[in-house]
Amino acid sequence: MKAFKDFILGYVCRDIKKIFETIDEFYFENAEEIRIRLNKPMYLRGGGKEYFFNSKGICDIDSAYIPKKEDINGIMELISRFSVYAFQEEIKQGFITMPKGVRVGICGKAIFENGQVKTIKNISGFNFRIPREIIGCSKDIIDFIAIPNIFHTLIISPPCCGKTTLLRDIIRTLSCGIKGKFDGVNIGVADERSEIGGTFFGKEENDLGIRTDVIDGGRKENSIYMLLRAMSPRVIAFDEIGRPEEVKAVCDAVNSGVKVICTIHSENIDDLKTRYIFKKIKEKNIFQRYIVLSSRRGPGTIDGVYDEDFKEIKKT
Repeated sequence: MKAFKDFILGYVCRDIKKIFETIDEFYFENAEEIRIRLNKPMYLRGGGKEYFFNSKGICDIDSAYIPKKEDINGIMELISRFSVYAFQEEIKQGFITMPKGVRVGICGKAIFENGQVKTIKNISGFNFRIPREIIGCSKDIIDFIAIPNIFHTLIISPPCCGKTTLLRDIIRTLSCGIKGKFDGVNIGVADERSEIGGTFFGKEENDLGIRTDVIDGGRKENSIYMLLRAMSPRVIAFDEIGRPEEVKAVCDAVNSGVKVICTIHSENIDDLKTRYIFKKIKEKNIFQRYIVLSSRRGPGTIDGVYDEDFKEIKKT
């Protein structure tokens, strides 16, 4: 993310800020996440590597800066704009959404009320997750899911292998269309954790195309029904299908004539077939295309595109 260093400097307190100021901007522009944990070495991860820091710059793990309680408290104040209570709804979900589509994961002591998380106290760590908007990253596979018609598509990926980045570009491409290939269509996005659109106070920080409507922050199944009722989507897209309620909502969308494109966490197709939630999905015979990602050649490696019977139709 361009100029991410300047951005992150606004959300860390004095001692960490001084350290980050000494680090070359290259590391921040290629960052995928920054981990800041109480009493544990602080590091940045990018390009499949971890980089540790201290006041002299990049260092080994044994010399890395160890965040203190005042660092953690200071960061919490900054990311919540000095009003933690204003972000309680997000905090109890375990994150706060920042400008530029950055999501800050939060760990600490979960406080329960009536079986539900009320808030998180005694904050112990943060994960600054930096979204990657790579325009055109779906160009090698878009024909397989959009021509001659749009296919119900499931993107299969382990964590941190670019599934949300790929999904985002598929949404943008289908929304805008490609001249001479296919026209753009209305797309509804159920963005439960604000990762796809990076919506911040109503503004989408990421380009999802000109015919895309986003419901930000709601549970995916609820957002799917809202989109179906109000926005007449041709396609509904969302990240990380995982709850039985979401499977039901997908089935209802399909029965309404809407195409569905989403992602799921799994190492590969063999691993996917062992998952309880996928067995429920497969019973419905929903998906017609499967895209498998890995980090074999770096994040975003497309290992193959498969049809509804898991027959490979494109190997990359």
